[in-house]
Amino acid sequence: MDHKHAYHSVSHHYSTKMMRTSLAVGVVWGVASLCLAIITGLVFIQDQWIGDTEQSKGPGNFGLWRWCSDSRDGRDICRGQLDMFSSLLSPAFQSATIFTGLSVLGCLLALLAWLLFCCCRSAEVFKVCGCLQIMSGVFLLVAILSFPAGWDNSSVVGVCGPEADDFELGTCGFRWTYLLAVVACCDAFLLGILALTLGCKVILVDSSLYPGDGRQGYLMENMELAAEIKSQQPVMMGDRYSDFSQNPLRGSTPYSQSNFQL
Repeated sequence: MDHKHAYHSVSHHYSTKMMRTSLAVGVVWGVASLCLAIITGLVFIQDQWIGDTEQSKGPGNFGLWRWCSDSRDGRDICRGQLDMFSSLLSPAFQSATIFTGLSVLGCLLALLAWLLFCCCRSAEVFKVCGCLQIMSGVFLLVAILSFPAGWDNSSVVGVCGPEADDFELGTCGFRWTYLLAVVACCDAFLLGILALTLGCKVILVDSSLYPGDGRQGYLMENMELAAEIKSQQPVMMGDRYSDFSQNPLRGSTPYSQSNFQL
């Protein structure tokens, strides 16, 4: 026998379906937010933003604050340290490093904000997380756009050729980390917009089912009522037709006042 759920009305049926859907979307958003923090961290620490190609003058690859341009005995010699900010190649690379670090910080703060679910309304928490993720996307976008302004540095020119200049890569090419940074930037904007949508979306719930409950309205708050909805199901209905036919608002005469009596 198929499992059937009971609903009070058609609106009750669709609001319950929306709550379950929003719960699934919220879980996907949480997993994607965790992946975004990991990806942004990789973008920050890797030195594979740009690098040599077959046409380059010599081997080398460059990241935000670390670069490897020499190869001796088959081993790359890398330079650049975060604790010595002056060791970075150019002010453009320094700016990109700062803004990428701020982007990583924004992603981590969005994850820490999950703790607020224990003491605050979920709608407000999603709004905070959404704003942090959008800010993280803005910071990463600034880093992506400022990084090419440092390609005129002599160390970059030594690998990429004299054609290398501001926003001119010369004979070098983009590496996987730069492309990953673009993906992370787009992902941050999408997740931020999704979080704001989850926090601001409103579902109309029948107030007669939950009189005096101040949690009604926001989509994520209504998700928390799913268990209560299920526990207060008085009538078994298997499909939308039976849901509509059993709606007490449809007829003025209740079924209990039947003309057939024993």
